[in-house]
Amino acid sequence: MYQPLSDQAAPPRVYTSGAALPPAMPLEDGRHVSAAVIGGGFTGISTALHLAAGSVDVALLEAKQIGWGASGRAFGQVVPYLKRDHGAILRHYGAARGERIVDAVAEGPSLVFGLVERHGIDCWPVRTGLIFAAHSPAGRRALSARTAWWRQRAASVEMLEGEACTALIGSGRYPAASLDRRGGHLNPYAYVCGLARAAASAGAAIHTGVAVDALRREGARWVLDVGSQRLTADSVVLATNAYGGELIPGLRDSIIPMRGHGFVTEPLSDNVRGSILPHQQSLTDTRHLFSAVRLLPDGRLHASTYGPAFGPERPPDWRLAEARVRRLFPQLGALRWAEAWSGWVAMTPEHFPRLHELAPGLFAGLGYNGRGIAAATMMGRDLAALVQGRGDVATVFPLVPLRPLRWRSAAPFMVRALVQAYRAHDLYYEIGWGGVR
Repeated sequence: MYQPLSDQAAPPRVYTSGAALPPAMPLEDGRHVSAAVIGGGFTGISTALHLAAGSVDVALLEAKQIGWGASGRAFGQVVPYLKRDHGAILRHYGAARGERIVDAVAEGPSLVFGLVERHGIDCWPVRTGLIFAAHSPAGRRALSARTAWWRQRAASVEMLEGEACTALIGSGRYPAASLDRRGGHLNPYAYVCGLARAAASAGAAIHTGVAVDALRREGARWVLDVGSQRLTADSVVLATNAYGGELIPGLRDSIIPMRGHGFVTEPLSDNVRGSILPHQQSLTDTRHLFSAVRLLPDGRLHASTYGPAFGPERPPDWRLAEARVRRLFPQLGALRWAEAWSGWVAMTPEHFPRLHELAPGLFAGLGYNGRGIAAATMMGRDLAALVQGRGDVATVFPLVPLRPLRWRSAAPFMVRALVQAYRAHDLYYEIGWGGVR
C-alpha cells in the first residue's frame, strides 16, 4: 500500500533560525478563486508569486508550513544546468525546444538572484560561481567538453588545472575543475519564505496547516475539500513534487522519490575556515552520488553525502560525511557535527522535469532531479503562464503526457542496487585508484 511521503522533523535549524514565515490567512469556507495552488515549496510559491504579480486571484494551500518539504531541506546550490547536460537536452527535446531550455536554464540563477534582489530576501545569497571538480578521468573529459561548449557561447565558465585548481578549492584532491561564475548558493528555506512573503504582498492568499483531502471537477470549476471546508477554483496547480499523495495517483506514480541527506558542522576556527573554498564558491564533483560541500556565512561546513535512499527518517551516519570531507580537506582536523537532515527528491527516469496539463484547468510541474532551486522557480513561472491561458508556447518546458511508471513498486530495489554500484565506482576513484591525476 502507498504511504504518503512525509518528514516528521522540521527543516534544519541552521536554515530556519532567523527566517521569517509569511503571515498565514484563515481559509474562508466556500470561497472561489481564479487559481488554487497546492504545495508551498519552490514550485508552488513561484507559481503563486507570478500569478499574483499578474493580478490573478490566487490562493495557495500548504498542509504544513511553507518550505516544510524538500524546498526547506535542499543543499542550496543555484545551478545553470539540469541533471543532464546540453547535449542530452537537445537530443531529448529537439533543436528548437532544446535550445530554448538550454538558454533558459543557463539564466536560471539570474532569475533566482534577481527575485532575491527585487524582493529584498535575506537568504545568504552568494554568487561568486560554482566549482565542478573532476573526480575521475571520464569526469575530467566531460567537464572539459562542457566548459569548451559554453565558452563558445561566451559564458563565464573556465577550466582550472593544477595549482590554480588547488588554490580555488583549498585542496589538492582534484587535478582539474570547471568554475562556472553564473551559479551561486543560498539558504533555500529563507529563499522560499521570502518568495512567499513577496507573493502575499502581491495579493496571494497563503493558507498553511491546511491539507487538501479531495479534488474534483464540478461543472466549470474545481472543488477542493479541506477538512469540513471547501474552496472552488477555475484552475488548480499541483505543486507537491515528491510529496504528492492520493489526489492524482498517476502523478504520484510518475516519479521516483529518493532521500537526499545534509550534514553541517559547528563553526570552524578562523584559520581553518580561511583555507577552504576561499572565494565562497560551493563545490561539487563528477561522482554519481551526492558530493556537494560549501561554507555557510557563520563558518559552518555543509556537506551532502550518500545515505539511505528510501524509508523513514533515521539517525544520521556521521561517519560517511566525515570520511569524505576529511579526505578532501585534511587540514580540518577533528570535526564537531551539529545537525543532519534529509528530504525527498523527485527523480524522473529521463532526469528531466515534467510539465503536465492533467485535465482542463488542472496543471502540475515536478521532477527536478536535485536541481530544484532554479528549475522549480522557472517551473512556477511556466505554470503561471498556463493558468493565464498562454499555452506552452510561452513556457520553457513543454507539456508532456502523464506516464505512470509500471515498475514503480520495484524501483526501490533497482535504485538500491544502482546506488551501491555507483558508490563502489565513486570510492574506486576516490580511494582505490589513487586520484585522477
